[in-house]
Amino acid sequence: MIHALHKITKIGCDELIQQAIDECQAPTVKQYILRNYIKNTNQWALWARQHSPLLLQITSTNAIESYHSELKRTTVSHHGLIGACHKIIALDAKKRSDAEYIAFEFRTKQISVVGIDFEIIDQIHKFPFPIQQKIVSEVHAVEKRIEKGKDVPVLTSLNCYCLFFRQYLLPCRHIFHNHLYGEKKLLTTNAWEQFQQMFMESGFEVYISRELVEIELPKKTEAEKAMENRRSTINELIERTRNAYWRVEEKGNAVQKSTFIETLKASLGSILNAEEQ
Repeated sequence: MIHALHKITKIGCDELIQQAIDECQAPTVKQYILRNYIKNTNQWALWARQHSPLLLQITSTNAIESYHSELKRTTVSHHGLIGACHKIIALDAKKRSDAEYIAFEFRTKQISVVGIDFEIIDQIHKFPFPIQQKIVSEVHAVEKRIEKGKDVPVLTSLNCYCLFFRQYLLPCRHIFHNHLYGEKKLLTTNAWEQFQQMFMESGFEVYISRELVEIELPKKTEAEKAMENRRSTINELIERTRNAYWRVEEKGNAVQKSTFIETLKASLGSILNAEEQ
């Protein structure tokens, strides 16, 4: 079910939920999944949020719950209506003051770190402070990847399919790993400027407007629906192939990686050759 949560296609999510149901030994748990998860994946699974980086970032209501928790802690039943209103106003003023302080630091504060190349940290300092923290975390994650024996990712462009990149549209650990230890340096001065320009005139609200918009079209014919289903199936197969490749790339040895590529070539060869003919 955790894997189903993070699937980026609906068909893949549905297949994993069905697999969880089929393999579950507890009838009560099966019924719980059927009752609460099978028919509403658009409300909780990340496949339904792929169009919006903001929705990929906000996966809980912790901020609201924190506000309510503090409100409950500072108010009691014997305050009465007027006393409760005063407490709410005081808490709102505190939250507003905290927000103003964070807004001040957003553009002025610079993160202090060690172990990162001067040229990279100089570019990172040109981002807002919260973004600096996230990027630095991704740079440090490169060393953890190396400690685990993971090879340099093979990237040809500044695009990655990992969750962090889809959430924040920023350089991730895979891009940094490729940039620091790969043959091709993707993070050029121009590339850094493109990332930095997102925040030139706005803060995190930049992610509100960054989304794919669905345009309402006329009702689809059966042929169009069938074509859409085939397209979804192809997307799922590509996603599963990509996930399998990255698992082998990150955890397998040289022989396993070579075997995977050769097997994939052999499997697709007959299909692609027939299509070309």
